[in-house]
Amino acid sequence: MEAKFTKIRTQINSKLENQKQYAGTLQAIEEALVEQNAPLNPTGYFAAMVFMNEFVSLKRFADFSLNVFIISKKNQMAALQSSHGSPQTRGCLLYLLDEVFPELPASVLRQKCADVLPILLAALEEDSEDQPVARSTIGCIEPLLIAQDVAFWNQSQAKKMYQALLVMSVDAKPKSRKRAQDAVKHILSRPPPPSVQHPASNMTAEFTLRVLKEATKNDQAAAQKLLAMLKTIVPYWPASQFVTLCQMLLHLPKFNNAFLTQASFEVFESLFSADNISFDDEKFAQLLRSLCELKPAGIDDRLLPTWLLVITKAYPAFARMNADYCGAEVANVFPVIFQDLEVASNNHAILAGCLSALIQYCITDKMIEEAQQADNTLLHRIIATVENGLGIRYQHAWVHVLTIAQALFRRLHRSAAPLLNQCLSLLGDLRLAAQETYKEELDKTLGAAIATMGPEGFLNILPLNLESAASTGGIGRAFLLPLLIKYTTNTSLSYFVNELMPLGDRLTQKAESFSSQQMELQAKVYETLVNQIWSMVTGFCDLPYDLRTAFDSTVAERFSSVLYSQPDLRPTISQALQFLIQKNQSLVASAADDADLQKAYGITKTEAELNLKHMGQFSVNFLAVFFNVYSQVPPMYRGFLGEVIKSYLQITPVEEINNTFKKVVNLLGEALANPDPTPVINDPSVPPPMSHTMMDLAIIMIPFLDAPSAELLFNGVTSALLGKEDEPLLQKKAYKVINHLSSCEIGVQVLQKNIENLQNRVLEGTVTCAPSSKKDRVKALGNIVRILPSNDLHLIPSILSEAVMATKEVNEKTRGFAFNLLVEMGNKMREGGTVVNSKIEGMDESVPDADANITEYFTMVTAGLAGSTAHMISATVTSLSRLFFEFKESLPQPLLFELMQTMEVFVNSNNREIVKSALGFVKVAIVTLDSTIIGQHLPQLIKSLLNCNKQHKSHFKSKVRHIFERLIRSFGYDLVAENVPEDDKKLVLNIKKRRDRSKRAKNANREEDDEDIETAPRQAKVAKTGADAYEEAVYGSESEIEDSDEDDAMQGTRDSGRNADRKTKKERYVTEAYIREDGDGPLDFLDRTAISRISSSKPQQRTLAQKAASRAGAFRSGEDGKLVINGSDNEASGDEGAAENNEAENYYMQAQNSADGFTRGQRNKIKWKKGGNDDSMFDDEMMEVDDKEKRVKKKIERKMDVIGKEYRSKRAGGDVKIKGKADPHAYVPLSKITKKKGRHGPGVTFTGKYRK
Repeated sequence: MEAKFTKIRTQINSKLENQKQYAGTLQAIEEALVEQNAPLNPTGYFAAMVFMNEFVSLKRFADFSLNVFIISKKNQMAALQSSHGSPQTRGCLLYLLDEVFPELPASVLRQKCADVLPILLAALEEDSEDQPVARSTIGCIEPLLIAQDVAFWNQSQAKKMYQALLVMSVDAKPKSRKRAQDAVKHILSRPPPPSVQHPASNMTAEFTLRVLKEATKNDQAAAQKLLAMLKTIVPYWPASQFVTLCQMLLHLPKFNNAFLTQASFEVFESLFSADNISFDDEKFAQLLRSLCELKPAGIDDRLLPTWLLVITKAYPAFARMNADYCGAEVANVFPVIFQDLEVASNNHAILAGCLSALIQYCITDKMIEEAQQADNTLLHRIIATVENGLGIRYQHAWVHVLTIAQALFRRLHRSAAPLLNQCLSLLGDLRLAAQETYKEELDKTLGAAIATMGPEGFLNILPLNLESAASTGGIGRAFLLPLLIKYTTNTSLSYFVNELMPLGDRLTQKAESFSSQQMELQAKVYETLVNQIWSMVTGFCDLPYDLRTAFDSTVAERFSSVLYSQPDLRPTISQALQFLIQKNQSLVASAADDADLQKAYGITKTEAELNLKHMGQFSVNFLAVFFNVYSQVPPMYRGFLGEVIKSYLQITPVEEINNTFKKVVNLLGEALANPDPTPVINDPSVPPPMSHTMMDLAIIMIPFLDAPSAELLFNGVTSALLGKEDEPLLQKKAYKVINHLSSCEIGVQVLQKNIENLQNRVLEGTVTCAPSSKKDRVKALGNIVRILPSNDLHLIPSILSEAVMATKEVNEKTRGFAFNLLVEMGNKMREGGTVVNSKIEGMDESVPDADANITEYFTMVTAGLAGSTAHMISATVTSLSRLFFEFKESLPQPLLFELMQTMEVFVNSNNREIVKSALGFVKVAIVTLDSTIIGQHLPQLIKSLLNCNKQHKSHFKSKVRHIFERLIRSFGYDLVAENVPEDDKKLVLNIKKRRDRSKRAKNANREEDDEDIETAPRQAKVAKTGADAYEEAVYGSESEIEDSDEDDAMQGTRDSGRNADRKTKKERYVTEAYIREDGDGPLDFLDRTAISRISSSKPQQRTLAQKAASRAGAFRSGEDGKLVINGSDNEASGDEGAAENNEAENYYMQAQNSADGFTRGQRNKIKWKKGGNDDSMFDDEMMEVDDKEKRVKKKIERKMDVIGKEYRSKRAGGDVKIKGKADPHAYVPLSKITKKKGRHGPGVTFTGKYRK
């Protein structure tokens, strides 16, 4: 409501009279409420507009409402008083009430219902022809009736009002009718408690059936309008009236009105989508048969889609009531619908979707079991229909038949074999000669067969024949391998072990044989086939249902061998082994019942747990293999190995993990004790030293270690690696160990136990920290601060300067961790505790301890403002701005004032780095602090900002302007302008003009088109917290007006083109790009200079005449008027010729690439080409910017009569013959034409062209 009222208030000066009346009425009401000290809330508005006195008629209501507002200013109420009781006044009041009613409490609506109902009913009767008034009245009735209780609906007044609403729902006026229909729907959808069904539903059903029956006899258009409402209220239809409604709807198609039939089908669709259908099974089946009898022709593009949607919803609804009965009915209707695919039509996609839905929801498990046990069952009839669809008669619709076949494969699932063996065989034959039109869909269907039947059943029907296709006459189907790789899942792992792995071995032998015979091509083919066969292992390991019997030690050894010997297959084998763990873990954690899991995957939770236990037997050996392979793989390719190691660590016993970890630690110790003399190479393809590899493995194992092992790693890392300055990579990994320890429970316990040692080691590593380790060190410091004991916080002041300086690091992540570290230290200090100053390096032991609090913390940080370098001061200011934003509510007011005063000083600094940080702090303060606090510093702050702008020669002009915009937004223009000296008023005046201009543009765009406002991208502000909110405060929302440095002197130029190029709001979100072509040929996008031809502004197009004039202007004319090409000009080729030739090399490309068409003449002056791109536009702008430029003298054009111009063609080239006149080429006189003598002498020409 408030948002709507805010918009109405801005329309007080609108050009539309109705908007102006709404705004004036609202203004008068609000002034009356203010003068009476009444609240401006929904109840207050309601009381002011309606319930000031007792009244019974609308006229009395309007008169009284106006009399109430006489207490307002007379000049503001004159217009309303002069028209009291008029439809305009009633419309304004009802329009405002329409916004107020939905916001009123239900208790108020129930209490005042008896008084308001007569008024609204009278308004509906008297102003039913006025659509705006009628819509507003309906908008008031809807929330009023929704708020009433059950007893209210027994009153005659309630029924009368609701009947009036029903009458409006079939009104001829579309907008009022739509509003009434929506109101009926909303009322019925919210029955008064404790009722489940609305008391008005029976009344609605009786009215609808009566009007529908009468309308179909006399006015079928009215029936369509009623069906539009019926479609929305069917879910709330009383159960006792369902049969009557269906009979009426079945009767409508007999009128042979396509629109009426389509509307009735849409009502059926909504009816079957409802959850509370109450039908007898036999009546429902009879209804479905009747609907099938109404089936439109297969080529009916209007009615058939709607009818198919009805069937799509009807049969699944019947299946929910009686699945077996529905299955029998589907077997009858399926062939009837399917045969329409034989006819060319645009409805095949909808038809295929309908049949797919019938297969998915209406084929029961009982039908599948019967089909497996007997022949000629209901399911066999459906399968036979689909198989016939793969015949030549349906070739044009094979794409859609294949969609239906996919649904059939998915529904039958594992039972697809052998029920769909014949169908699969037909699909295989199609694939051998597949056309591009249906090849993609055919592959999807074959994939559905693989996923449901399993590779074993699939390949029994369509064998690969990779070995002996030529000798046995079989057809090779290597094209199925990619499909098997993609779609194999939840199948038998034994088939891969017993059939495909031996096949891969035999093909490997063939590849080796061909390779030994120097037949490299054949060898490469078989190697590719072997790789594809092994690539299928991922799908076979995706939740196999025979894992415990198929995966034994032999298979494990073979997988390990492949990992060692075939680097290309390492990612595939690793992912397969990872799936064996992850998929079973997901099944164990599933919330589904065992029965559902058994039906879907063939595995229960108990079996999944047994699978994990079975794989645990191989985990130790696999970890050894993974570790060995990990050491051979370069770091950039180790990601998949790290993931599979984590998976197997989850199923490995803790004792085995600790034993393995000890081996890793021993190898790490040996590698550190005996470092590799070979220097570390930056080549990513070369494996790193053993010490680096062991550190990476130790980091991976951290979450799975027990406390002793974690402490062993901690002690080794902190004592040996944190200070290892000569090994930056190891040092970096050492900090990563601390970070990983802080992310797990046992690791945190170890760190807390050794916190004193950890603090000492970290402080010692301050000097030895390598630049590459900075990011991980800062992150580790944040994790350490979080677990510091409150009785000893000396680490915070010890690392504070390091954290402050880290905010200026080049690495973005380092800066982010530095800001997080500062915030963590602030949170720790705010929690309270003790800072043991005697433990701080450089402090005397007699220094007393300090209490930890946020004020003390800020005192520590502000000490950096006294730094010796500008970099340190700037970093401190930046840190203070982040901390100020985070803890502003916890800071005492004196500290806030002190910080503001300090920043005012730094804003006036001579160092730009410091000023930049100080301006950021000021902006954060303005955005976050209350205006009363900023107001006390406003004069000095404005003075400092203006001085900063002058001192640094407008280097921070945009930042200062943005801050002033914020100040004007908070304090208003007048207050800010008061504190600005006269010499600087131009800045704030410019901001004010730009803001006003922006507002006018927004208002103009808002009034252009409501649809544009709704469809344009919304720049909604999302509430942000933490670092994101800080970034938004500092860098976001820089300016709500154009970021431009143009002066107001150019405003006239901008305004002149604004009306011509005005775009809607939606269009302005699209950035247009243009290609600038100076030559006649197209742009070569492969050329490196192509990007220079792309422009965001539309280039000017030159006409043929302009181009011809430009070419002609490049040459001299002779005495006879002819062009002189390659003529010498002695006057222009003096001693300066050599110098001009050198300069020409510099300016040639400018002349060629310039879209403006300029060249450079003597003394390097720019000359615009004749016929250029609208030179006058540039001349005007240049004259406006610089008044001192000389005005361009216009060239005097002499008009002369041209002999023979009547023969010139207007469009084509050459001359034309004219009836009754001589031929142009034979009778052109050659006598001279002499004009008057002028300043330049007589003009003599043979052609009429003036000679210079």
